[in-house]
Amino acid sequence: MTVTNKDNLLGWTAAIAVAGIWGVTGVVSKPLSMAVDPMTLVFFRYVTAVIGLSVIFMITSRFTSLSKDLGSSLKIDKGDIAKIALCGIIGQGVFSLFNFLSLSHIGATENGVIQGMQPFATVFFGMMFMNFKMSKIQWGAFIASAVCIYAMSVGPTNQVENGSSVMGYVYVTCSMLSLAWTAHLRASLAEKYGSVVSMLYQYISVAVMGIIVVVAMDLDLSQINIILANPLLLGLLIFLGMGISGGSYLIQLYSFKKIGVEKATMALNLMPLVGYIVAVLTLGEQLHLSKTIIVSLIVVALYVFTKFEAKPEINKSLKPQEA
Repeated sequence: MTVTNKDNLLGWTAAIAVAGIWGVTGVVSKPLSMAVDPMTLVFFRYVTAVIGLSVIFMITSRFTSLSKDLGSSLKIDKGDIAKIALCGIIGQGVFSLFNFLSLSHIGATENGVIQGMQPFATVFFGMMFMNFKMSKIQWGAFIASAVCIYAMSVGPTNQVENGSSVMGYVYVTCSMLSLAWTAHLRASLAEKYGSVVSMLYQYISVAVMGIIVVVAMDLDLSQINIILANPLLLGLLIFLGMGISGGSYLIQLYSFKKIGVEKATMALNLMPLVGYIVAVLTLGEQLHLSKTIIVSLIVVALYVFTKFEAKPEINKSLKPQEA
């Protein structure tokens, strides 16, 4: 298929837009996590996500060109129910819970950088369980990024009042690992059922588990009034549940069609940089030359890591998964 200059422009615009949407997850979550307790916020997020993705499925399932990749049927094999529940509860629920908890201790900048390490963690889990290997260049990129992460952790940190930067880094690392641990399984489910159908069932599993947790822990769902009373918080919740966890898939699929999966995936390496810039501009987080250099180096390391994969056939599994 011949790719025109217009296709290239539209494709890269869509790919960068996805990087922007996913890159601001920490920024969007920050005000919400400060207003509502993390456990309850997870429940609110995935109820919103189920509603949003259900609407998207009803629309896309009517179009053959879209349903082929996103899913055309809600039927799933009984043998995959446990897999979907695992991906939903661990890869989405636990991921979000620890992510929200981390934002009670550190800034969206630090949060976004650690979350951007998912490609590295995904490959490590692949090496442990699926015989994946890293090339020498990838090892170099990983070591460079690890040094950068250490430099950031001991350097100036946007620490929350009464928070602990150490706990913040622990929480966000657990969050990132929860998502990365299920990456390969989620990729196989998306390939089998379509990305929207697969993710919809994962969100439903989190929502169902959320109901159980709400009853067991007697969580205060009246906190939703805090969000409903604040137009900004309400908008952020809708964007978090329906935009980041829903509509971004359609934009990403469009970029795949225009410029291909590999090029579109490369754009996702901009996520840590996007999160950093937006956090500085919107949340007033501190801009440090050293941190700017560190974040830029990590983006370069991520690009090199993705560019020089040892096994091209695992590209699909190594894409950073939506938050």
